[in-house]
Amino acid sequence: MRTQSKFMGLVNNQNFVLLLIFVALNIYFASSTNSFFQLGNYFNMMTQNAALLLTAAAATLLMKTGNFDLSTTAILAFSGVLYAILATWGIPLTLAALITLCAGACFGIINGVLVTRYDISPFIATLGMMFIGGGSALLICGGQSVRSGLPENFKSLMQAEVFGLPVPILMAILGVSVFWVLAEKTLIGKYAMAIGSNKNAAALAGINVDRTVLGLFVLVAVVASLSGIMTASRIGTGDPRTAEFFFMDVIVAIMLGGTPLTGGRGTVIGTVIAAMIVIVIGNGLNMLGILVFWQTVIKGVILIAAVTINERFSFAGLRSKGKFAAPSNSIQE
Repeated sequence: MRTQSKFMGLVNNQNFVLLLIFVALNIYFASSTNSFFQLGNYFNMMTQNAALLLTAAAATLLMKTGNFDLSTTAILAFSGVLYAILATWGIPLTLAALITLCAGACFGIINGVLVTRYDISPFIATLGMMFIGGGSALLICGGQSVRSGLPENFKSLMQAEVFGLPVPILMAILGVSVFWVLAEKTLIGKYAMAIGSNKNAAALAGINVDRTVLGLFVLVAVVASLSGIMTASRIGTGDPRTAEFFFMDVIVAIMLGGTPLTGGRGTVIGTVIAAMIVIVIGNGLNMLGILVFWQTVIKGVILIAAVTINERFSFAGLRSKGKFAAPSNSIQE
């Protein structure tokens, strides 16, 4: 009986189920192509998608409050272009990165103010900022990628290695670790969970809801801006059209990882495992020669599946807590 109970506990553990899916996908692609199951390929996957891991981990904290950010793609593109333009002006890369991160933070401030002070839906607010950011990226570079005039060391950081690990991978590991600590070991994580579970109750408990949500919007924007800097440095150009479906990958990873749009639950670990599933699917399908159009369709299917899975685990959790107990037949007079 105890063994069966432990087994059912694992089956109802979303992270465990995701891990099984991740392992199964690796086995499938490894058996389908000779070049998938190689250390170099995994390094390549992680290097190219370090920005996704970082942004999705940070955005998990925001979504736990019941808010989300659709403007991450635009912030990434705008930041990459701005960073490249500043570099062509001869500004030191460290200073250029700081200026870019400050500009990215402005997106987060605007998003947060629109949602908290003016009570605008995060969907509308961040969708509007997505158009503004994307249009601004095209405007500041005239619709052309910034390639000429870049300093020789523009690509050096993202091509360097530390302890045998590419810098983007190391940054992803450190960043995810920081966001895990914030989510699980600090008041920020507890506040985010409380706000998503019951906003009014959180406010009555003394939590400054607006300040917390605003701060998390800024955090996500800064991390998305950092992702833009990393991407521009990695590919060696500031491209306003880069990572057009980046926000979709972020949302899919978070929701598949167990954090619903309504917030109140979810883990950074679940998001990271789900993001790795998305990354492995993309890499494996590329190696199998599947067109990128089909990959977009598959991501849409995964998003729908993620919502379904979230509903299943949400129902299972409520049922285990007795929220759906059978009503009593007795009527108190």
